Amino acid sequence: MEHFTYRAFSLIGMMVSLVIMLVLSVLLLNGLNDATTGQKSAKVGTVASLRDKEYLRGLFQGMAYSHNDLSGSKNSYYLTPSIVAGDDDISRNTTANLYSAMIIQRYTVPQNLISGNEYNPDIWMDEDYNMNAYDPYNGVFWDTNFKADLAKESNVSFAHMPLYGKRYQQHWKFTVDSRSVLFGNRGPAAGVDNPDSLTYGRNKQWGGHIVFGDGHVDFVTTFFAPGVSFSLDGVDTADNIFAMEDGEEGIDAILSFTKLMHEYGPELQYD
Repeated sequence: MEHFTYRAFSLIGMMVSLVIMLVLSVLLLNGLNDATTGQKSAKVGTVASLRDKEYLRGLFQGMAYSHNDLSGSKNSYYLTPSIVAGDDDISRNTTANLYSAMIIQRYTVPQNLISGNEYNPDIWMDEDYNMNAYDPYNGVFWDTNFKADLAKESNVSFAHMPLYGKRYQQHWKFTVDSRSVLFGNRGPAAGVDNPDSLTYGRNKQWGGHIVFGDGHVDFVTTFFAPGVSFSLDGVDTADNIFAMEDGEEGIDAILSFTKLMHEYGPELQYD
């Protein structure tokens, strides 16, 4: 009599195989997510990274248009809230007012102000921006409900140069200066390495795009952006773009949020 041997997977074997397949699938999907979107990671060349680059390039283009629109002996600067309001009140020159004024003047849109690599849970797009808020007769020049407070709520991700002192006077103009730093992804407070900062990716590394005065955008992984320096006591010094090294009135590069603007200088935020 011919005998047949039957082989089959046991239930336990099938479960083990399914678990292995599930683990491999998760690893593959995470890898594809990193490679394709780069979300919350400091990587160049990903979709999220390229999107940030274009958003920041768009901010520069908006500033260039604002320079043309506001050109004149007094208004030779890029869009500045105190100039828009026409009262030279520097307390207006906060991050919230700057971006809100850019939106209402149609130099940018709310969705282009949120980084694809945003890691701060208190930052989200303003979906209810009031484009009809502009009412100069009653002293309203932008939607004052737009938020830019990193400790509470913000409708924008990107840092910018504080609009104060000599750095504002020299760099917040269409100077085509490749050493000027205007906008960029946020960095750690005072330019001190801090992997726990919300400006770092989930890989605990910092990397971001920087917009320079000539309009070019570079991805850097150092706080000392190539070619950016300032004169300190007559000595050319490498410039930490997230640290105020030359004082409130100085000319060194700084990228941050301006929560409040006082007579003596800006109150800065980073995370």
